[in-house]
Amino acid sequence: MNVNKNHKRIRRSAEESKRLILDTAATRLREMGLDGLTVNGVARAAGISHGTVIHHFGTTEDMRDALLDRLTQALLTDIHSALQQDRAPKDILADLFTTLSSGGHGPLLAWRALNHADETLPESQSATLFHDILDDLANETVHRQEAKMIVLLVAAAAMGLSICGSPLTQLIGLSEAERAAFPDWLARLVQASG
Repeated sequence: MNVNKNHKRIRRSAEESKRLILDTAATRLREMGLDGLTVNGVARAAGISHGTVIHHFGTTEDMRDALLDRLTQALLTDIHSALQQDRAPKDILADLFTTLSSGGHGPLLAWRALNHADETLPESQSATLFHDILDDLANETVHRQEAKMIVLLVAAAAMGLSICGSPLTQLIGLSEAERAAFPDWLARLVQASG
């Protein structure tokens, strides 16, 4: 067996290893899309063994689920924070749109939905944050039901753009500049309806 004596093993806590794996997975998702999210690919990119990723996350699917939970939690925490700071809902929805339509979050969420379509999602911190966000968006002029519809519209449009935006905008005949202006247009439309 050929062992490289210069290779020094780095000892990490379980939390440090998990953070490294998910940070690496997030980078690969942004750069390569879902194809970059395999146990082998993430392990190689992180400079750790395949077994370490399996030990912490199990399968590629489990690792993807963990990354989606992490991304969603971070997104919702940011939105809730922005609402607490009294940022305009239009700006917050534009941020939501941008996050879901870029960086791979939308396709990862779509993958999760397609692979677990028959499952009911367990109650989670993300669900609690969603309820808090809806409470914050709902006010005297926008009822809670309308707030739900606004969030659904923005999220669905963002995910759709992230998954099939290029072919769709080409079919419609939108330039890149027009496509880039879509989130602001949508935010104005939502604000005008409220």
